[in-house]
Amino acid sequence: MGKRFDLHQGTAWYFMQKVRKVMKSSEQFPLASLVHVDEFTMGGKEEAKLGRSYDSKKKKAVIAVELTSDNKIKRAYVKSIDDYSAKSLTQYLTLI
Repeated sequence: MGKRFDLHQGTAWYFMQKVRKVMKSSEQFPLASLVHVDEFTMGGKEEAKLGRSYDSKKKKAVIAVELTSDNKIKRAYVKSIDDYSAKSLTQYLTLI
């Protein structure tokens, strides 16, 4: 991470520790109330392919967003998935 973002090793390590701490604490607070879930791909358009492709080499992810009563974002979780199957999505949904 330090090399990729041109950071000192100590800075990268400290940031990684903060991210791990936040991710661990999120396990204690599952999403509730109004939650929107959607899947998406990252990486832009592929040539000669229309719409979503199941055999794409792009990264696939699912996102869950918890909204407040006045429809403002309260919290969000994003997780990388292997495919768009119900099995992959169900495993993620049981975690939130």
